[in-house]
Amino acid sequence: MPDNLIAADTDRSAALAFAAAMPKISLHCHLTGTLQPRTVAELAAKHGVPMPDGRTAENLYDHASYEDLGEFLRVLDLVGAVMLDRDDFHRTTYETLTLAARHNVIHRELFVSPPSHPTVSYPTMIEGITAGLRDAEADHGISCRLIFAMNRNADPAEGVELVRQVIAHRTDDIVGIGLDYEEVTGPPERFAEAFALAKRAGLRRTAHSESGPPRNIVTLLDVLDCERIDHGYHVVTDPALTRRCRDEGIPFTCTPVSSDIGRYSGSGDGTHAVIAAMVDAGLAVTIDGDDPPMFGTDPTEDLSALVRALGYGPEQLMRFTAAGIEAAWLDESEKQALRARTSMF
Repeated sequence: MPDNLIAADTDRSAALAFAAAMPKISLHCHLTGTLQPRTVAELAAKHGVPMPDGRTAENLYDHASYEDLGEFLRVLDLVGAVMLDRDDFHRTTYETLTLAARHNVIHRELFVSPPSHPTVSYPTMIEGITAGLRDAEADHGISCRLIFAMNRNADPAEGVELVRQVIAHRTDDIVGIGLDYEEVTGPPERFAEAFALAKRAGLRRTAHSESGPPRNIVTLLDVLDCERIDHGYHVVTDPALTRRCRDEGIPFTCTPVSSDIGRYSGSGDGTHAVIAAMVDAGLAVTIDGDDPPMFGTDPTEDLSALVRALGYGPEQLMRFTAAGIEAAWLDESEKQALRARTSMF
C-alpha cells in the first residue's frame, strides 16, 4: 500500500477514535425519537398498546423505510402513544440522557412534542421529564434544557395554546419552542402568532426547515424571529441567503445520518455534500442525531459519518462542539463552564 494511503487510513482511524472520545453538544434531538426499541415494546406491553404489523423490538425501526417521511412519522406517533404517565416520561428522559452521556455528550437541548401525547396532561409530562433530567445530571454530569415543539401540520391555534401552556407551567429547564413535522404541508408563516407570543414571554425560538424552499428560512428569520434553524440544508442553494446567515451567525443544527436517509443532506448517497457546503460557506453548523435509534445512529456515529465521507479531523470536529456551545440557550456563565470542560481537547 502506498505511504500516502497508509497515512490517510491512520489519520481517519485517529479521527474516528477522537469522534468517540470528544465532548459533544446536542441541540437537535427529539425525546420521542430517542426511545430504544426495547423500551417502546415494554411500554406498549405496560399500557396494552398493540405494536403495529406484529412488530417486535427487533424489527420496530426500519431505517431504510424512512426515506418516506410519512412512514417515519407513523412510527414516531406509535412511540408517542406508549408514553402515558409520569414514570414513562421519567424513564425515557433518564434513558436518553444516560445513553448520550456514554457518548460524551455534556449538554443537550431536548425537543418535547406534547401533540405526540394527546391524552397526557402537560403537568404530568413536565413532572416526569424534569425528574428524569435531574437524575441524569446527578448521575452522569449531563445538563439538559427543554424545547417544546408544536406540530406544523395542526391548526395554528393549537400552537398558540401550546405556547400558553408552556408559559403557564414554565420552569428554569424550559428554554424555548420549536416547530416540527412535515414542512411541505405546514408552511411556517401559519405559526407567526404562536412565535410572537413566545418571544414576548422571553422564550427562545427555532424551527425545522429541511424539505422546504430557501424562502422558508427567510420566513423563519423575519416572520417567526427564529434564533436557530434545525436542518436548513437548502440555505446553500441561495447565495444571498447563505451570506446573510453567515454574517448574522445563524446556527444550523444538522443531523447527518437521519437527513441522508431522508435524502436532504446528501441525496441518500452518503456523501453529506450539503453539510460540507454549509461548513465551507462559513455557516455556524452543529451536529446531532435527530431521532438516533430510529435511524440507527448515535452521537458518535453522526460525527463519524462525516469523518468517513468528508475526511474531517479533530480540529473540525471540535468546531462543531464549539459552535454548539455558542448556539446553546444558556447564560454566559453556563457556556463558560462548558468551554472549560472542552478545553483539554
